[in-house]
Amino acid sequence: MDVQRIEWDEQAAMLLDGRIDVGYVRLPIDEAGLRVTPLYAEPRVAVLPAGHRFAGREQITEADLAGEPLVWQADASTQPTRRPHPNAGYLVRGVDETLEHVAAGRGISFLARSATVFYSHPDVSYVPIPDLAPDQVCLAVAASRSSPVVDDFFTAAQATAEITAECGNYEMWQQLGSGAVSKHG
Repeated sequence: MDVQRIEWDEQAAMLLDGRIDVGYVRLPIDEAGLRVTPLYAEPRVAVLPAGHRFAGREQITEADLAGEPLVWQADASTQPTRRPHPNAGYLVRGVDETLEHVAAGRGISFLARSATVFYSHPDVSYVPIPDLAPDQVCLAVAASRSSPVVDDFFTAAQATAEITAECGNYEMWQQLGSGAVSKHG
């Protein structure tokens, strides 16, 4: 098995043209021609410049960030908020680009909780925002593709989805004694 990192905007195309067999994807994704199976939902965090007035808070609400320009990977209809944010004018392709734009003060963003474990930036603060809809993680494969290996992978992924979801749990990593993880950048 080979593992490949792909950006948000490449997921569907790479599954459909056969460059990858199975993908862990986050909604929204163009599901045309794909078989998409939900695995787990992950809480979201606000991604703020380190000097933002809400940086370092224990948690905030969506209303706290009303009107803030948003650095986002797709059109406004995919924002996880109930009220749309103005577009900051920067279309990002992945978490690294998101963090760079936020760190530069160009806007705020929202990411899954696992970003607090796997991505750090000295000029970015992550703040839980529990009133946002959770980030949905799914397994996807081209609908036309079927094989025992793919079916076995789906079965194994579904059986371990709860454990996989905990990989993005900052508190779990702290309990394991990982001193390398920084909650706020």
